[in-house]
Amino acid sequence: MKNLKAKNQDTFQNQLKKFKMLIVGSKMAKFSSILLICISFILMFYSEKNMIVIISLVIGSAVLVVYIFKFLLLKNIDQKSYTQMSLTSSISKFRAYVTQRKKFELLYISIWALSLTPFLSSYLGSGLEAIMAALIFITITAVLGMLGFIKAEKELKTLEAKI
Repeated sequence: MKNLKAKNQDTFQNQLKKFKMLIVGSKMAKFSSILLICISFILMFYSEKNMIVIISLVIGSAVLVVYIFKFLLLKNIDQKSYTQMSLTSSISKFRAYVTQRKKFELLYISIWALSLTPFLSSYLGSGLEAIMAALIFITITAVLGMLGFIKAEKELKTLEAKI
């Protein structure tokens, strides 16, 4: 009997550990967005007095700020202590969070990448090269983002099946 209880506790701890890793991954997405905003501000500083570049970078930064506050805040998901019931509830909330975020992440990141186009065209000397660079960035981001979401959803399904 003690062995079964210890095994259930160990399983619960493993589930909790996996769930917390998913939370850390989502927090890293917020950190990455903040980093992209910082990159925009650095590029604004280096663009000197080119207002078109500065305005496009401000728009890109504003889009990311909206994205952070609308989709990247983990409201009522990250808790201090967990029980089996609260973990189940948190996993359900996190699934809804991931589903909502998945719908719009590429859109917001793409707008930010396209806001770099004026800076890149002044740096590269060609508008076409700047657009190609932005599209390559968007494509890489889309592929990596979808792979990340697939992995997160697979982990969530595994956690839900074990509970």
